[in-house]
Amino acid sequence: MRSRAPIYEALLKYRAENNTLLHMPGHVGGRGFTIEELRTMGTLDFTEVPGLDDLHSPSGPIQEARELMAQAFGARESFFLVNGATSGIQAVFLAVAGEGEPVLVPRNAHRSFYAGLVLSGAMPVYYSGRLMRPWGLVLAVEPEDIAAAMEQCSDAVAVFLVSPTYYGTTADVGEIVRLMAAYGKMVLVDEAHGAHFGFHPRLPAPALLQGAAAVVHGMHKSLPVMTQGAALHIGPGFKPVVRLRNAYHLLTTTSPSYPLLASMDLARCLMVEEGTERLESVLHLADRYRAKIRVIPGLECPGEEMLQAAGVKGYDPLKVLVRVTGLSLTGYQTADLLREQYRIQVEMAGEDFILAMFSPGHQEEDWGGFYHALRDISYRYVGTAPGKRLAVPVPPYPRVEITPRQAYFSPMRRMHLSEVAGQLSAEMVTSYPPGIPCLLPGELITSEMIDYLYSLRASGCRVQGPDDPSLEYLYVIDNAAD
Repeated sequence: MRSRAPIYEALLKYRAENNTLLHMPGHVGGRGFTIEELRTMGTLDFTEVPGLDDLHSPSGPIQEARELMAQAFGARESFFLVNGATSGIQAVFLAVAGEGEPVLVPRNAHRSFYAGLVLSGAMPVYYSGRLMRPWGLVLAVEPEDIAAAMEQCSDAVAVFLVSPTYYGTTADVGEIVRLMAAYGKMVLVDEAHGAHFGFHPRLPAPALLQGAAAVVHGMHKSLPVMTQGAALHIGPGFKPVVRLRNAYHLLTTTSPSYPLLASMDLARCLMVEEGTERLESVLHLADRYRAKIRVIPGLECPGEEMLQAAGVKGYDPLKVLVRVTGLSLTGYQTADLLREQYRIQVEMAGEDFILAMFSPGHQEEDWGGFYHALRDISYRYVGTAPGKRLAVPVPPYPRVEITPRQAYFSPMRRMHLSEVAGQLSAEMVTSYPPGIPCLLPGELITSEMIDYLYSLRASGCRVQGPDDPSLEYLYVIDNAAD
């Protein structure tokens, strides 16, 4: 009897469900690859033998592919990332900030920012975006808010920005770059969800072309690239290039996957040659079906009106955000229903919304299936008793008492959640997706934060980070050990 292979078996089971995949990666279960590419990929898993180049010292095909990548994305220099956009964010932190140096960081950043803070030792100075009401989502940041943060911390060595957000909205990167130029500060952009922007004029302008010093792309999120495939691009305004290269080598495996590298190379080639045409087709579908979803009773599906939200300069029509407050279901329950009864898997869910991601690999049957499922759910659940909602809004962000790096290396002890008010957190608590921490090591835990964590537990939201994912206990900094 053959022993278990749980991961492989789970993948086969998910594939056999034949779900409509409205989530990353952008190749849509292999549909974005040609049949020949799929057949070939498994036979290309080689290592750095003569003729195949070396990712850490490229001089042959990898170097040529890097140059073609830089040309396609308008970069001074591009780096292949085989550990996702996460490793690019970490490399940029190591390059620009040292121990105790302040950096302006958006609070709605991905958890990879925390890893960059721990590795570099930098002190985060958080700024906040404006909430889009009544959605309660941070969709962008106003340029003047970043300027105000810089006025309060003029010794910050750089400004980090998330644009687009998980929901597809972009900030006015060009204006932020212009404002920060007066301070001599680089603007570094997590553009993980925007690798496709430069290939169609209807999409938001790429950050690199707006003057960003460095940009990180999660290529697998929106392009036909295998999961983990990402890229780091630098523009002419990026200064510590040698330190960045050193950080890249420090963080990058010496055994990179050649099929992964090849998938990024192929995707770049495809988008340069056919990207505009493919995006035109899927954007036309986005227009049609967003208009149809908007008139389903009990649902909201914002489009152009997102441009009216504070700080929002543009939005990605391929991110379809659907609010379900007119139903008796939460967003989590709606996502579960779509999966269990309609074989549709969305990218993420929140308390009162779901998010579907589309890419050039999706076809009309995918859009149509999503629309018809939502219409059926509306018919069944609109206008009845309201579903469960979060009882407590997200509290003010906690005060940073020590750097994330200091917190990481501090002794800690385990305490019941009801008793941790006034303590410094030793753990990161992240509601996932979208992977944005509500509590980070080194931050002061307030009673309001405790109430919010209890609400997360009650909502059934999936939590990552703490040793106890049920949030009954939390590790805090053990001051008695000093």
